[in-house]
Amino acid sequence: MTAPYDLVGVGIGPFNLSLAALCDGAPGLRALFLDAKPAFSWHPGLLLEGTVLQVPFLADLVTMADPTSRWSYLNYLRCHDRMFPFFFSERFHIPRREYDHYCRWVADRLPSCRFDAEVVAVEWDDAAAAFAVVYRSAGGARTRVPARVPRPVRPACRQ
Repeated sequence: MTAPYDLVGVGIGPFNLSLAALCDGAPGLRALFLDAKPAFSWHPGLLLEGTVLQVPFLADLVTMADPTSRWSYLNYLRCHDRMFPFFFSERFHIPRREYDHYCRWVADRLPSCRFDAEVVAVEWDDAAAAFAVVYRSAGGARTRVPARVPRPVRPACRQ
């Protein structure tokens, strides 16, 4: 068995995608996120023309936790040559269709995100003293990956 992952996420929706984006590039952190779907999709069937998110663009996947992240919505706009049209439109709420596209853009670029990977079991492995996450690919192949046991972290005292 390979070295254990520090974090294994089951399902890739906005929360786990945000976590994957924030984990990306963290020194020494091994993370894996698995989803049975073939690709990221957010609220399929509800991406109606003219509808927007209820929160401003700064509440994207990463900005509030790490404003310098390459996975920010502003960087997405820059990469798609849409920064100036966004700025001059003077709207702060992202259209739902664009948010779905933004999330797919992030998910497609994060090596820790794997689609067509249906989690079929989470088991305790006595020999490894770790959890084992078993997932099946679209082709039927089963893969077993170890995941560390979380250790409680005592938060630092802030005064």
